[in-house]
Amino acid sequence: MLVSVIIPVFNAERYLPTCIESILAQSMPDFELLLVNDGSTDSSAAICDRYAARDRRIRVFHCPNRGVSAARNLGLDQARGDFIVFVDSDDWVVPDHLQQFARSGIGEDGIAFTNLSEERPAWNDSPRTRVYPMQDQRITSGHADCLPVIAELLRHRCFGWTWNKMFSRATIERLGLRFDESLHYAEDEVFTILYCAHITHIVTFSHPTYHYRFVPGSLLHRRIDPRVLIRTRLKIIRLFEMYGYGNEILYLANRTFFSRLRREMRHCKEWNSDIANILAYNILCNWEVLKKYYRPEFCRSFYDRKILFLGSLICAIKAPFWVKLMIKSLRQ
Repeated sequence: MLVSVIIPVFNAERYLPTCIESILAQSMPDFELLLVNDGSTDSSAAICDRYAARDRRIRVFHCPNRGVSAARNLGLDQARGDFIVFVDSDDWVVPDHLQQFARSGIGEDGIAFTNLSEERPAWNDSPRTRVYPMQDQRITSGHADCLPVIAELLRHRCFGWTWNKMFSRATIERLGLRFDESLHYAEDEVFTILYCAHITHIVTFSHPTYHYRFVPGSLLHRRIDPRVLIRTRLKIIRLFEMYGYGNEILYLANRTFFSRLRREMRHCKEWNSDIANILAYNILCNWEVLKKYYRPEFCRSFYDRKILFLGSLICAIKAPFWVKLMIKSLRQ
């Protein structure tokens, strides 16, 4: 099997060599590496070309800056492999990353997830890493049986990213899937939702082979316009509804939305601004939807209990003023 590894590159000169070297060090040699330079203004383009001259498995594509979705789409257009793996240019993978994916045997209409180690900024001069509580699982009995696994991944917030997965290229092409270039937030989650709506088998690995590097100021960690967040999260919930993902997944999607709205409200500096009022209105609306999909059996953690308690308190009075008052007072 041939795996196409797609790396979108934009001004990543500091971390790019480590990322590329980690791909070239893979124990499984059957891969092609597609480096898509998305209009970098630093030395990233030269780094890509230098590595391509050393290894014929590397192909480089230079294009004007159009964003990560366009870069990934160009990689998908040019890919020749049976399977697709995405890696971000500031991250790195262990030598058995692709070999572990190859052992999944997912075939067409399947998806494989690997665990990841998240490297966060040091605290009191001590490095911090987080490994997600992912289990070894293999479901091959149809789409319905894959949904509880997806719910578990959503619960632990490691479902939406594209870079901890292996996709079937045949499935991507059959469905005509590409990243939505109009989205600048959660575009990878939308892609994953559309893909997983059609899977019949899913494999997850507890062994963390992907190392995610927390880079302050990167796209993933920039502040998002709350209006963009609201539009995108509502789109995600609609997709889960449209493709019949079920009540637990809809509960978890709305739980995530509630948490994001609450966080944005805490960051609002002006008490009675338009944004604060929009957030308060959406919190009230979201709480009603969250209650609609909630079932007692979905309350599996302290975090679930906390969200339900806070929601009941924050939305006890159906008025934006009360919502803002409670969130500012609680600071939870």
